[in-house]
Amino acid sequence: MNQKEHILNLIAKELQGLATPQEVEELQQWLQSDAACRQEYEDMQRIWEKSGPLLANPGFRADLAWRKLDEKIARPAVREKIPFHAIIPLFASRSKLAAAILILVCISLGGYWWYRQAQWQTVAATDKNAIITLPDHSVVTVRKGSSIKYLKVFDKEERRVKLSGEAFFTVQHNEHQPFLVTTGHAEIKVLGTSFLVNATRPREEVVVVSGKVDVTDIKKHQQVMLTKGQRAILTNEQFFQEPVADSNYIAWKTGKLSFNNTTLPKALQDLADYYGIAIELAPGLSPGAETIHITVAFNNQPIEQVLEEISLITGLQTKKENDKIVFYRN
Repeated sequence: MNQKEHILNLIAKELQGLATPQEVEELQQWLQSDAACRQEYEDMQRIWEKSGPLLANPGFRADLAWRKLDEKIARPAVREKIPFHAIIPLFASRSKLAAAILILVCISLGGYWWYRQAQWQTVAATDKNAIITLPDHSVVTVRKGSSIKYLKVFDKEERRVKLSGEAFFTVQHNEHQPFLVTTGHAEIKVLGTSFLVNATRPREEVVVVSGKVDVTDIKKHQQVMLTKGQRAILTNEQFFQEPVADSNYIAWKTGKLSFNNTTLPKALQDLADYYGIAIELAPGLSPGAETIHITVAFNNQPIEQVLEEISLITGLQTKKENDKIVFYRN
């Protein structure tokens, strides 16, 4: 039995009330690992609840019961269906009938599980940034090295995507169908707005450019509301919000970096993020580096030109050590 089949079995036992405390605890850990897992469980729970009236009515029409249940489940195009009337006579007691229905529901849930997995589309930005138009016409710019998963056809209740890495979202407004982004630590919920999600580091970040965004730390079960010009920071220890000081967080998308009386350490941090290379200060410079400020702007310039201009402004020199750039003073 693989992991997905094992989880499906746990869900079936939990819904019937047969799961042991250990199995319930394992299922809870799975549910808390990802918002998408909770969604899968809720979908299966609704299917199970629809089958409940069958157990309360010994005289139900088996063929109609199957048809109604089948309508609740998105099924693969090709799969042999086992009719109720071929199985029901084998079960004389009410408890065995319940077991038969559980088996049939599990078969259907299994088909539904695999069907749902097949509906996810994955796009990876390998060599360069990728611009994707989602089924609802929302647009996502996925940063190089990142990937996104989304349903080929969004659910009626929500529009959910899964992000690994960093992306900028411009979401079409729909108050009846919230847009949800799930990462390793957070769930971001919006109706229609533009925002950045950065889930590439141990510290995840959400920045709002327009509109409002709900950010939930799925591990701590804490939530904040962000508006234009605010961001949320998520780490293993902290979850907080603060104003955004500049627009350099989106430089990877726009190609523009702007520094206005910015401290040198902060400028080098932004440059390192944009160019994807480690940029550091020599150990002897670190204590007084916060007193060095720069005012300059760059627009899609190669890193060599940028480093040369920073050197002219600060009077510092640069050298390459292994895979990093080091600023130092002669």
